[in-house]
Amino acid sequence: MKKSVKATTETDSVCEPLTISPQQVEASQTCTNFAALPAVDAPSLETLSNEAILPSHSPLPSAIEVACNSREFNDYVQALKGIIPSNSSHPILSNILIEADAETQHLHLTAYSLEFGMQVSFGANVNQSGKLTLPALILADILGKFPNGSLTLKSSSEIIKGSDVPSVSATLSASRSKHAIRGLAADEFPAIPSVQQKLVTLPASVLISVLKASLFAVSSEENKRILTGGNFQLSHDADRGLDKLRVWTTDGHRVAMVLGLNESSNSYLLSRQVVNFTVPAKVLRLLERSLNSAEKVTIYYEGLPEQPSNFVAFEWNNWRLTTKLLEGQYPVCDQIIAPYRHQFSHQVVVERLSFLKALERLASHSDKSHLTAILEFDLDAQQVRASLNNTLSSGTETVDAKFWGCEFCLKCDIRYLIDTVKAISSSDLRVLMATPTAPLLIAPFGTPASGTEAYECEYIVAPQE
Repeated sequence: MKKSVKATTETDSVCEPLTISPQQVEASQTCTNFAALPAVDAPSLETLSNEAILPSHSPLPSAIEVACNSREFNDYVQALKGIIPSNSSHPILSNILIEADAETQHLHLTAYSLEFGMQVSFGANVNQSGKLTLPALILADILGKFPNGSLTLKSSSEIIKGSDVPSVSATLSASRSKHAIRGLAADEFPAIPSVQQKLVTLPASVLISVLKASLFAVSSEENKRILTGGNFQLSHDADRGLDKLRVWTTDGHRVAMVLGLNESSNSYLLSRQVVNFTVPAKVLRLLERSLNSAEKVTIYYEGLPEQPSNFVAFEWNNWRLTTKLLEGQYPVCDQIIAPYRHQFSHQVVVERLSFLKALERLASHSDKSHLTAILEFDLDAQQVRASLNNTLSSGTETVDAKFWGCEFCLKCDIRYLIDTVKAISSSDLRVLMATPTAPLLIAPFGTPASGTEAYECEYIVAPQE
C-alpha cells in the first residue's frame, strides 16, 4: 500500500459519479490485497500552488506491456471516470493511474480527487511491469468504442529536447484498432492515504440498506458542511454478540436514524469504544451504487477518541474506496426528539403505499411558495385527510388509517413527508405525535419489504407553524 500522504489541497467540486456499477464487471477470481499494491513515490500536494504540478528531474519511466480483456478494462475505467474532478487546477488529477505488476500478473487502476479515491485490481497478462497515467475521459471514450476481446497496452517515454520532463504515451491495440494517447509520468500522481487498521466487516447488503434509508435527509448547503455527510456510529453489543452500525443524517428540518445489525466480527477497536465519524454524502452515494449486496465490505479506520482519523476506507471484492472525513462535531440528533418521547399519546398507522400515492398526487399543486400540506386526523372515521392549496389549484386526499389518541390537525412540508415515506420499505408506517407543533416521529410498521435486510429506523420531521 502506498505511503500515507496528507493532502490539504481541496478540489472545488467533484463530478457526480456515473451510474455504472462495479458489480456489473466480471469479477477477478483473485482477491486483491491492497497492502501489496506497488507503492508510488508521490509528492505531497500540500506545498503546491494552483499552478500545474511540476515534476522533479527523473529517469525515464519503465515501459508497460500488458494484455487484458477489453470489456473488463473498459468497465473499470468507466466506473473510475465518475470521480474525476471537473475543474481541477492539477492536470494529473484528470488522469487514471495505471500500474502493471508482472510478479502478481495484475493491473491496478487508481483515480483520486484529493477528497476521495478509488482503486481496483484485476488479472491481466503482464509482460513488463511499469506505471503511467492517462487522461480518464479520453481513455474511457476510446475503450467504450473498442470491440470485445483481447486488448494490448504498451507505453513508451522520451525526453523532449529542451525539456527535463519525460513525455509519456501509450498505445492501445485490439483487433484492427490502434490508438495512441499522451499521458503523464506516474511519479506526479499523489498517493492515496493508507488506512490499514481493520474496524469491522459486514455484509454489503446491511450497508446498502442503511444508506438507502438515510441519505435523502442529508443537507445540500455547503455552509452547513458537517451536515452534508452521514454520521457513522459503530459499536459492539456484547450481550447479543452483534456489531451495530448506526447512521444519522439531517438537514436541520428532518432527521433520519437507521440502525444496521450484524453478527460480531470480533473487532478489537469496537469492543473497547464507540467509533464515530462523518463521511461525505457524495462518497456514500457512490459506495451505495458500487456495492454488490452478495458481497462483504470491510471498513478500515485508525482513529482514537482523543485523536480522530482524517480518513476511512471501504474495501470489497477487488475494490477499495478511501475518503477524507468531514471535520467538526456532528449534532446530537437524538436530543431533538428525546424531550417528546414520553409525550407521544397520539399514534396513527397507515398503509405506506396508499399514503405515498396520495401525497404524490397532492404534490402536483405545490410550488416554491406553496409546499405546506395540512393533515387532519379523523378519529371517528379512522381516516387521514391531506390537503394542499395554491392560488391556481388545490387538492384533497383521504386515506384509511388506525388511530390511538384524539383528533387534531398539523402542517408539514410535503417534500419532507414524501421523502420520508419513500425511504421506508415496510408495508405500513407509524406516526407518533405529541402536539400539533411538536416534531413527528415516523417509523416502519408491519411487514418488511421482500429482500430487504432487517434493521431499525426512525425519522423526525419538523411541523410548520
